[in-house]
Amino acid sequence: MNILEKIKKHHKEKKYCRITTGLKDDFETIVTGYILDYNSDFILLQTTDDFIIDGYRIIPINFILNIRFNNNDKYLFKIHKLEGIYDKIKSPDYEINISNWSEIFKSLKKNVQCIISECEAFEQSYFCIGSIKRVNKNSISIQYFDAQGFLDDKNTKHKFNEITSVTFEDRYSRMFSKHTRKRNKK
Repeated sequence: MNILEKIKKHHKEKKYCRITTGLKDDFETIVTGYILDYNSDFILLQTTDDFIIDGYRIIPINFILNIRFNNNDKYLFKIHKLEGIYDKIKSPDYEINISNWSEIFKSLKKNVQCIISECEAFEQSYFCIGSIKRVNKNSISIQYFDAQGFLDDKNTKHKFNEITSVTFEDRYSRMFSKHTRKRNKK
């Protein structure tokens, strides 16, 4: 079964899945959860961290290496059902157009305070957290904040063709974004 067939199956059957993203011989990342929406280019995933629901992630399909549902995953899925976690899986309360990066970021800019944009695949890998300030034809601009909560004075630009995932409404970005601050000018 190819990746798109697995995506369709997991979406239709509303199954928990373990997704390996990356580029062969370069990097791999594991993300778990439930596929809420998909097209030929992207998936929208309700992410989980063991036994909690932890936001959403949009992943380009061309970075998906594998979708797994083995006996370990089946047992976790069973626990999710027994503990009522599965019953809480839902799409965001607003529409997200996942037809292309531009539409995705327009939807997020309108509805989400903070995102995490990542590029794990190229020489210049990055993790950028902050609010979307501009959506351009081929890129976005984000007001990044660092690990001490300081907001950058200039926006950070990310090209769409370098983005390997976008995370939003997760614990990390929701909590951290409430405590951002401006640098004191000397």
